[in-house]
Amino acid sequence: MKCTPQEKMHSKKLKWFLFLVMGMRLLQGRVAAVTLIGLPGTAKVPENSPTNTAIFTFNVSFSSGAAIASGYPQILNTNPLTRAFIISMVSTNQAQVSVTGAPRLDFETTPNSFTLQVLAVDTAGRGSLGSLTVLVEDVDEAPVFMDEDSIFYIMEKSPPGMIYQPSVHDPESRPLTFALTPSSPAFSIDRDKGSIITTKPFDYETEPRSYSFNLTVSDGTLATVRMLTVIIVNLNDDKPQFINKVTAFTIPEELNPGHIIANITAVVPDDTFYTGYICYTISTNNYLAIHKYSGVVTVANRMDRDSNPLRDDPTITVTVTATYSPPGPPLSQSTRLTITVTDINDNSPICSPDNQRREVPETEALGTLVATVTCRDNDVEPAFTEYKFMGLSCFRCSNLFGLSPEGAITLTGSLDFEDLNNLFVGNEYSLLVDAADVNDTSLTGNAFIYVTVTPVNEHPPVFNPPSYFYKISELLGILVLTRGGTVIGSVNANDEDLPVVGMSYSFISGGGTSGMSNIFYLDPKQGTIMLLTRPDYEATQTYQLVIRAVDGDPIRPLSATTTVTVNITEANDEPPICGPNNTNLIVPMNLRPGSSIQSFILTCRDQDSPPTSFIYTISGASNVNSHFVFSPMAGTNVTRLILKEPFDYSSGLDRVWEYRLIVLISDANLMVGGPDPRDQPQTGTVVINIKVVDPDLTTIITTTTPAITYIRMRENTFDVDDWYVTFICTLAALLLLGILGYLLYRLGKYLSRLDCSCCERPLWMTTRPWLHIKSYFTIAYSIFLGPSQREIVTEITKINTVFDGEEVDPVTGRIYEYNTKSGARRWKDTTAVSEPQLSQPIPGETANPQSQSDTAQSPTRNGTGRDGTTQSQTKNEREQSTHDSRQTNLRPHSKQQFSQSTERVRSSDIPMATTEAIDLSEV
Repeated sequence: MKCTPQEKMHSKKLKWFLFLVMGMRLLQGRVAAVTLIGLPGTAKVPENSPTNTAIFTFNVSFSSGAAIASGYPQILNTNPLTRAFIISMVSTNQAQVSVTGAPRLDFETTPNSFTLQVLAVDTAGRGSLGSLTVLVEDVDEAPVFMDEDSIFYIMEKSPPGMIYQPSVHDPESRPLTFALTPSSPAFSIDRDKGSIITTKPFDYETEPRSYSFNLTVSDGTLATVRMLTVIIVNLNDDKPQFINKVTAFTIPEELNPGHIIANITAVVPDDTFYTGYICYTISTNNYLAIHKYSGVVTVANRMDRDSNPLRDDPTITVTVTATYSPPGPPLSQSTRLTITVTDINDNSPICSPDNQRREVPETEALGTLVATVTCRDNDVEPAFTEYKFMGLSCFRCSNLFGLSPEGAITLTGSLDFEDLNNLFVGNEYSLLVDAADVNDTSLTGNAFIYVTVTPVNEHPPVFNPPSYFYKISELLGILVLTRGGTVIGSVNANDEDLPVVGMSYSFISGGGTSGMSNIFYLDPKQGTIMLLTRPDYEATQTYQLVIRAVDGDPIRPLSATTTVTVNITEANDEPPICGPNNTNLIVPMNLRPGSSIQSFILTCRDQDSPPTSFIYTISGASNVNSHFVFSPMAGTNVTRLILKEPFDYSSGLDRVWEYRLIVLISDANLMVGGPDPRDQPQTGTVVINIKVVDPDLTTIITTTTPAITYIRMRENTFDVDDWYVTFICTLAALLLLGILGYLLYRLGKYLSRLDCSCCERPLWMTTRPWLHIKSYFTIAYSIFLGPSQREIVTEITKINTVFDGEEVDPVTGRIYEYNTKSGARRWKDTTAVSEPQLSQPIPGETANPQSQSDTAQSPTRNGTGRDGTTQSQTKNEREQSTHDSRQTNLRPHSKQQFSQSTERVRSSDIPMATTEAIDLSEV
């Protein structure tokens, strides 16, 4: 690196100064106390090392109490001269030599060895010199393209030839080889020189119009690649040429559309000044237009210099293209026009915002900034704006607000909300500020400022009176239940702040009793105290309610508290509670008057009445004929239910067998010498269910039998995933229906082939044709199941009843007992009676005379009745007795015993039926 003459002169002066200083130190007999440890020395650095690369370090020692001076150590001189190195202190006693990067250390173009003279000076003025030799080492580098060509244009139909000769340099001067990828038959390359040559002419219309290649140059170790693009240019005739010399124009803003700016003219060189076939177009823009044939450029739209995009850039640049259409492809030429739009003063000041609302607390200090009015001219070069008040909403507004030349509105008077003068204007002010352009006073703007004074909550609420006392009766709870709430009083608090805001009231504590959080309700707006439920004097006699009143300030609400004492006075408000309730009792119809009804005892209690205050009455509508009464009827909390009047069902006086007694228990009994009743008496109610029964007919179970209650719950557990269950069941049902249909088909087919012409129809089939199908089913049954079988079915019905009559059987002479209502009968003695067999001829067959004789001589099983009726009468009587017995069996609490056995013949060839008799007395 070469040094300027001024730098060489400065270096020489510095050397002579250092020699002079060191000589004076030696004359004074002093020895340098600064030592450079590690110098002289040698350092090696690779070429092309980046900036701040450290190449060498050495230490600097000083005498006691000294330190390195500012700016030292430094490079005093270099050989050859260069600024490629710099010295810096990395610690108190250590220095480092590094590369600056300017100039770049290139082994091939710069010196390979440098000698640096290093000077170190301490704060005492002592110094020391040292030398450092820097050797630049060679580094293998890739070849470098010396040119920057990468895009080449070839005119179509050009003859083959060289189109590019690269200029490449290898720092190590090694032999180079070139390659072109991908290969193309239209191009070739000299591998030693790198020359690219075309092998044929190109056709723009039929062949590719561009080619891209990678040119690779290698020195055998490293390689460099450059991308090349070859573009085929279409061959045309001469293009039009513009004759205009001026292409830059300056116009003011706000010109009317259609205003002419310039006239652009183009000619064809072959036909001078002939423009008949030249058409003009202009690039897309928002402001300019051009005539297609004349080339006149005019204003198309409004140009506002004060708004974007012209405000930021007032220059409009467009491209005008002239297109000539000779025979063949059209030819065109373009030129660029630049139009600069200048500003004019045409805008009034605009205040932003032009409508402001400000809320100022009534306690705001004087001099406080209320609002700032900012008005600006929209012109590019705005003029000065002057502010002044033009309209005020009150006479005192000028004393309350001030306006500065900069448009700042400040507070100059008191805005106390409670001040009568401020109340007169509603504590709201309207200010109109006018802004005028000093260069043109006709251009003005204005802004409205609405100032609203907000009240400040300065005074807390005050209760009047400070505390409250109320006395209520516990009977007031009756009105609570009927009306949904009863007002017992109210509290009121006042606030001196204006405007008057709503006061809200709330409970802090008190009002809880018997597990309830609060039995009172406080209206949060009116302060009215209401009773929510019935107070209980026995639970709580006095309530201390602490109520807080909070004013309606939304920012800083203030509050006050008061105490409300509510005393509850005792009253008769609790009805008697008696039990047991809904009891079921059974009374025999022959019970003697004065007897207790199943030892039933009614027990009552009342929280606010003594045991002697109860009165027991039975509602007359439920106590028909006054059969029942309580003993005692008053003066005790324990009483018994007794029968007062006997039952008389035989004469028809009593017709009710089930009673539902409504028992009323009142606590209004007045004892002799006792206190007067406090309030209205209370009444409790008990329901008793009584059933009257006949002890001779019905056995009543009066004790409660323990039982187990089974609760059956049905739940639909069907799931859509179980669809196959329904499918399988449906399939099985269809299969069974198919089998049944097949069997019916086979049966009908068999019956249709059966020959019954040789058989004589029985008489019963002739007289009863609807029974023909029975014979068919009997034959089919015998075919499928074989010979007929006898089946004996025995039906037994157990009856528990009362036999209240006796009679003598006229046939046997034996005594039997019977029930006059149901007709049930039994032998009085327990001797078993053998009953002869009965026979009945079957239609269509001849009866056996011996069987008929035996049947005539056999007595009936159940007797013939009192009057010796015939066998048919006995049969009707037996059917009536069986019917009555079944009706008696349906009655509750009754058990009946009855036995009957019959034989059923399953085939028509059985000649007689046999009936067995069972002694009912043994059952």
